[in-house]
Amino acid sequence: MKKMNATLAMVAACAVGAQAAVSLPDLFGDHALVQRDAATAVWGRGDPGERVTVTLGGARAEATTEADGWWLVRLDTSKLKDGPFTLVAKGASNEVTSQDILVGEVWLAAGQSNMEFTMKGGFGPVMDYKARAAACVGRPIRMFKLARRHEKAPIKGDAKGTWRVVSPETLGSVTAVGYTFIDTLQRAIGGAAGVVDISWSGTRCWAWMPRERIDAVPELKAERLRQEELIAKGEGAKVRKPVIRCWNNQFFPVSQMSCRGVIWYQGCCDSGLRDARHVYPKWMSYMVAEWRREMKRPDIPFLYCQLAGWGPAEKRPDADPSRAGLREGQRRAQKIIPHSAMAVILDNSEYEIHGRFKGPAGDRLASLALNRVYGRADVPCASPDYAVAEFQGDGANIRFAIDGSPLKAGPIRTTFTWNAKSNDVIRLERRSSPASELEGFTIRDGAGAWHWADAKITGPDTVRVWAADAKNPTAVRYNWGCQGFGNLYNAAGLPASCFTTED
Repeated sequence: MKKMNATLAMVAACAVGAQAAVSLPDLFGDHALVQRDAATAVWGRGDPGERVTVTLGGARAEATTEADGWWLVRLDTSKLKDGPFTLVAKGASNEVTSQDILVGEVWLAAGQSNMEFTMKGGFGPVMDYKARAAACVGRPIRMFKLARRHEKAPIKGDAKGTWRVVSPETLGSVTAVGYTFIDTLQRAIGGAAGVVDISWSGTRCWAWMPRERIDAVPELKAERLRQEELIAKGEGAKVRKPVIRCWNNQFFPVSQMSCRGVIWYQGCCDSGLRDARHVYPKWMSYMVAEWRREMKRPDIPFLYCQLAGWGPAEKRPDADPSRAGLREGQRRAQKIIPHSAMAVILDNSEYEIHGRFKGPAGDRLASLALNRVYGRADVPCASPDYAVAEFQGDGANIRFAIDGSPLKAGPIRTTFTWNAKSNDVIRLERRSSPASELEGFTIRDGAGAWHWADAKITGPDTVRVWAADAKNPTAVRYNWGCQGFGNLYNAAGLPASCFTTED
């Protein structure tokens, strides 16, 4: 009997020890920032069926833990000031608190290495690092970096990572595009603001989709099966970034998060795609649709960077590098993805793929957010975008969508930097004639040959393009190559996107 009682006592003790205390993921840890909204999501774990009460300032909500051990509440934070506050989650047997919580504007940042690139990264600090560091003191900006994991199934809610209070000491380790974006945005709107960074270097667009979407696209399903076959054979080293890894480990853990919108910088690893100008916008639209479905936010803003230039400047007018096609695909994507917009950054580039000109990228994304999301009509945000071509005589008239800001010729670019560490300068030779107002255009004649072209602005939204040897022209390209060298801008100083009039 004594032995049985001892056994029962041990079982009871183990049962008590096995109870799951109420807990919060790192996303809601000390120094966190939560979205100011009427229904801000906060979640955590507990015992199945346990009643959990969550408070933040004057906001309070209750929930019952589901059978899988997760609970979620929605707090009305719309009336809360910036803070700081204490976040308290209280269950039947314990409570957990997080200190120094701010309430403000939260943006989700994703993509690959050019989003992950830090303010003081391995390729050298961003170009305006010292000025940004000096100006960050005392700012109510918080930055979260999600930890990398390698699970084969989607991770629900367990968002591990670190919140950083921005200061000159911490600034160097946070996403450069994400920080320059939120820095510019916060200056304009005031209040607390921050970024949750889920980027993962070297990832392709499809890695951010769920398996069912991948398998609905024949070429993506074939790639998934190829990768799984290599892994099964012990040749996993050949699979650099397995498909769906980012969906499982990066996006899904934060998919319930309340935020104002998404910023995205990816495409480098898809720039070798065959026919990227048709394929990439399709894949990107699938990815955004899946994110919005999972977030239950069908209209969440999705703002993204077009690829910056990298590599050599083209020497032949008929050059057709795949990365130019990828940029064209990105340009077309914004036309088929609702509530999306693209920042053009091809005028800020180096030979190195990880250029240090992250300030302009973040600033232009912030302008898009201010205008399109926060209703600041006084903030110009749209680059001139190709609309239609009319071939007339031995030239072409190209009309642009200008969003109220007329076309303007900027300085003609004569150099670019070799890479972020060496600072070696490479000279750019003129492609057009010395008398041409605009650089960067090529034109295709009736026989199919491409020529470097002269061009001039002929109206607020119109450019005339021609070449002496291009008879009966049939197509025009602009800034079509690895490197950006065109000088077509609008009056607000935003560069025109590269484009082709083909198909």
